[in-house]
Amino acid sequence: MCFFRVSLLLFLVLHSQVSFLFAWADVLTFPESRLDLKRQKRDLQLLPPILVMENGIGPYPKRLLQVGKDGMTFYSVTGTGADRPPQGIFILERETGWLMVTMPLDRETKDKYILFLHAVSATGQPVGNRTEIVIKVLDQNDNKPRFTQSIFHGSVAEGAPPGTFVTQVSATDMDDAVNSYNGVITYSLAIQTPTKPQSQMFAIDNKTGVISLNKPGLDRTVTPQYTLILQATDCLGEGLSATATAVIQVASSDEVHHAFLTVHALNVLTGLPAQGLAMHFSKLEDPQRPWAELMRSKTNPDGRLDRNSPMPRELKPGTYKLRFETREYWEQQGYSSFYPYVEIVFTITEEEKVHIPLLLSPYSYTTYRGS
Repeated sequence: MCFFRVSLLLFLVLHSQVSFLFAWADVLTFPESRLDLKRQKRDLQLLPPILVMENGIGPYPKRLLQVGKDGMTFYSVTGTGADRPPQGIFILERETGWLMVTMPLDRETKDKYILFLHAVSATGQPVGNRTEIVIKVLDQNDNKPRFTQSIFHGSVAEGAPPGTFVTQVSATDMDDAVNSYNGVITYSLAIQTPTKPQSQMFAIDNKTGVISLNKPGLDRTVTPQYTLILQATDCLGEGLSATATAVIQVASSDEVHHAFLTVHALNVLTGLPAQGLAMHFSKLEDPQRPWAELMRSKTNPDGRLDRNSPMPRELKPGTYKLRFETREYWEQQGYSSFYPYVEIVFTITEEEKVHIPLLLSPYSYTTYRGS
């Protein structure tokens, strides 16, 4: 049995409650008294965010919001998407106060615009202060998943028991996976070739992409290689799909490299394996003494621990620490990292194999007990 403890830096994020204004409302007119000349010293009404669905159907320009129509106040708008590049996406009719969008929006290009509303009287005197308008672009499921590789490779020993780790695959999706399921990927195995000694010899974790042996009976002399057709589907398995291939070699027990620790690091910013990520593997021999380093290495082009790394031949019961030098890695990529390092401490109570996946960005990371 294996227990994990992950070292991380804690921080507090304060969330303010906001109300949302949907852009497909027919007409939204703010009370004229708020923009009346008698109250020029008052600020203009603060506007809640405007939500606009990407890939909207025309005709364009399309009205979003009317900020006033008293006929005595004239309006203009500034900001990115208005008078700053990309210019002309949003316009505001000077006399009527209608804010309009001139073209379909693309959330994957830009998911939020911040504009500033200005108002002046007929004599050119400012009416109140400028008002911030936030336009948030809502996601549509218009991007299908993409596997990070067209062909993945793995190996497993003949006679291995069910549950044995074989390999891990990964895919990315440009759609929103935070506020919707459009970018949430589900993995599945579509086809196994050949089907000897039976079908479904392998299984895949639908969330992590870890492929493991599902049934016993692997015989290298009968079937030395399997080809699996993989599928990644967004919207929790109900949306758009992509396919890739996994080639699994069946090795004789004498040929298998018995790695007791396996690692797979993925750069979620690019969707590619995190190559060149420095690692230090240590064991706590005595709580009163420093950690004893067992190995140091870097991830290979597949984001995995290199098979030629000086790995211990066995992991005996005890407490171990795997440290990833994330700051150094992100500096090499041209980014600043929120976490200077990631340490994963785990305890095993019996000799076993341990697989540690790491999903990494400059601002966050995710790890879990792999299989």
